[in-house]
Amino acid sequence: MERRTFYRVLLVIVLILALIYTLGIVGVLPFELSYYITIIMIMLFLYLRLEGKLRK
Repeated sequence: MERRTFYRVLLVIVLILALIYTLGIVGVLPFELSYYITIIMIMLFLYLRLEGKLRK
């Protein structure tokens, strides 16, 4: 997959996760869901930082 396409797909995934996270904080969805999304976002952030450092 091309790098630009990969980042576009990641952007859509992050936006969806942010929406679900917000619904969990507001109380529409169970709060545990927001907790797991936070962990996923942290892992994604660390992966992207590591990938960026390895590409240089």
